[in-house]
Amino acid sequence: MELNERIIEKAGELFRKYGIKNVSMDEIASSMGISKRTLYENFKNKEDILLSTLHWFDDKRKEEFEPLFAQCKNSVEVFIKLIEVYENAQDCSAKFFEDIQKYYPRAANMIKKHTEINKTHLRNFLLQGIKEGYIREDLNVNVAAFLVEESTYTYIRASYLEKPPFSFNELFYTMMINFVRGIMTGKGIRIIDAYLRQQKTN
Repeated sequence: MELNERIIEKAGELFRKYGIKNVSMDEIASSMGISKRTLYENFKNKEDILLSTLHWFDDKRKEEFEPLFAQCKNSVEVFIKLIEVYENAQDCSAKFFEDIQKYYPRAANMIKKHTEINKTHLRNFLLQGIKEGYIREDLNVNVAAFLVEESTYTYIRASYLEKPPFSFNELFYTMMINFVRGIMTGKGIRIIDAYLRQQKTN
């Protein structure tokens, strides 16, 4: 792995865990066993690292999701794969998103653009599910796509509780399972319920 990519991966891990403002360039360098000079030879500043990290996250997500979706036979299986991926995802500190909104407008705009692209993909995907007969014809696909993308911010708000009684994984899983069941036809619900029974058995 190239040094740039290792820096991006390590910085991303620290940013997600502690927030961006709480992580210094010194801490990024020392956590990798390199000098701060080496760090600045590869990146102009912390914002440069952050923007590179967001690009890296987006590219990595595409690399992971495309082969997964290719294996799916229908839209219900795609939803199930999504739920499984996020159920096992690493928790992300609410401070990470808060810092981006407060201090890093370029990063906030990048996330906004990615979100709009994701909403478009979701709308198309939901329309495909309607054609397949797994998703209800009366579903408002614009609202549904919005709800899926905004689910991240539900967890951010929950994180401000003194002692959140659940993890991001638990929150996402519960929201998505109930959301998916709610938008499905009887044919789709049977697949979801079979999946839930299998999960319970395992």
